[in-house]
Formats: sequence, structure tokens, C-alpha cells
Amino acid sequence: MKSYFSTNRVLAWTITGVAIATIFFACKKEVTTDTAPNNETDNKTIGVVQHEAVVSVMFNDWFETVGTVGIEQGMFLGRQANPKGTDMADVPSCPSSELLDGTGATWPKRVVVDYGTSCQDRYGVFRSGKLNVIFNGPLFSPTSTIVVEPSNYTVNGKAVDGRLEISNASFSTTTGMQYTIEITRGKVTLADTLVINYASKRTIKQIEGFELGQPFLNLSNDVYSVDGTASLSYEKGPATGITATFATQTSLIKKWACQYISKGTLKVDFNGISGVIDYGNGDCDDKATIKVGDKAKEITLKP
Repeated sequence: MKSYFSTNRVLAWTITGVAIATIFFACKKEVTTDTAPNNETDNKTIGVVQHEAVVSVMFNDWFETVGTVGIEQGMFLGRQANPKGTDMADVPSCPSSELLDGTGATWPKRVVVDYGTSCQDRYGVFRSGKLNVIFNGPLFSPTSTIVVEPSNYTVNGKAVDGRLEISNASFSTTTGMQYTIEITRGKVTLADTLVINYASKRTIKQIEGFELGQPFLNLSNDVYSVDGTASLSYEKGPATGITATFATQTSLIKKWACQYISKGTLKVDFNGISGVIDYGNGDCDDKATIKVGDKAKEITLKP
């Protein structure tokens, strides 16, 4: 049965907060200071960092979608699927979700999320096409694997393809939420002359704000850590045949109450050049610092 889901509800806002935590670079980076002369190779490395920012955002909101679908189709924790979805007063016209495999305790279950020809979210982002989601067990069951694959899917007119797998998802009153996200065969066409291949694997853990039996009771004190790796290469672009790799040096920290990653360091390696992105000491601000070679650049995190 087809239903329309809203990402404006409290539960969906929770999934949004966690989804944002999965992004290595949550926003566009804008250079504000430069303490050393420009160097072409260093600047290409910084450009790779900015491309990773764009591409990771395009993939990582898929967890938000899966979380919303799982909750609204009754597949949260140990519950059985419910084709009627959730009763909501503020249902938008898009996207729609359709459970294809009926009710009961039989798995896997397939859900199609349809954005139509143009669907705008609360951030002003337009999507089209479909996401095909396969649940082989309930959302947040540690033995479940959830797979997402797109069909003619675009973000702001840019084609996005690949496969996302969610595994090892769990919730407890002592350790909170935890899950692993892996992206394989990722491909984003940003322009005719700029095609990016992408892969990543990250583990997200809730480290503060656990609630007894009610994981979504009080969102304001929730804090998450993010650890993992990513790789990016150009099928078409400024440096074809060279792969950039990203890895957390110290866990990235994302507070639900803060728009930005506020702490942690991330290392990037590209074409023999290494850099480190430092998100700060835990204060909620929109600043971070990139160090590449003998350069140190303060950057502003802009949505």
C-alpha cells in the first residue's frame, strides 16, 4: 500500500540529526584565511575535500529516508510491517513510500520511495526518481541488513547511482543507537566533464543522551561519534586515475543540538599530499581548519 511520509515529525528530525552525523563534511567549505602561498597540488587536494563534501551529502541522507520509511511502515525494532503506515496530520505530497510485500513477520520486505519528477525537501533540495529499499529484518535489529539502490535518481538535477548498506544497527538504554553505513559503486555526475566515483564505510555511535526505553524522548542532549573511511576518484575531472582517501584520526563529534560537527580530525591523502581537517574543541560554531603541506586555512561551514 502506498503512503506519504513527512520528514518534519519529531522521529524524522531524530533520524535527520543522526544522518547529518554521518557526513564527513556536512556543508560547503569556503576559504577565509590562508597563511601560506598557493600551490597547485595543495589546492587540488583542497578541491578534492570540497567534492567529497558535495558527494557525501548526496548519499548520506538515504539513511534519513530509510529511518523514516522504517518507522512509518511499522518496521521499527521488532514490530511487523504495517502497510497503512503512520497517521500524520502534516503529510506532504512527496515523496511517497509503498510497501510491496504486505504485513506479517516474513522477511525480506521491499519498499519503493518515489520522489516523482520533482520533490523539494525542507532544506530546499530537489530530488527525482526512486529509491528501492530492501529490509531483511526490522530497523535497528542488530541482525538486519538494509540495502538502498536508486533508480533514475537525481539530486538538484545531478544523477546519483550506487548502493548503500546499513548493518549492525542496534539500540539499548546503556549504549544508545549504533549502526554501520557502507556505500559501494557510488557515482555522481556533477557535470558533463565532472563525474566522481565514491565509496565509504562509517560507524556511528550515540555517546550521550541515552533514554530508558524511549530513544527519541529527549533529542536535545543526544551526541554522536563518527569513525570510518572514504575514497573518491574522478571518472571525469581534474585528476583522473588518482584516488583520494579519507580517514578519521580522532572521532568526529556531532551534537544533535548543533548544526555542525564540532570536534574531531579527519585525514585526507591525495596524489602524495596529505592534509588534516580539524573541527575544533567541541564548541558549537561554523569554523574548521584545513592543514595541507605548509598551509593552514580556516574554513567556514556553510549550509
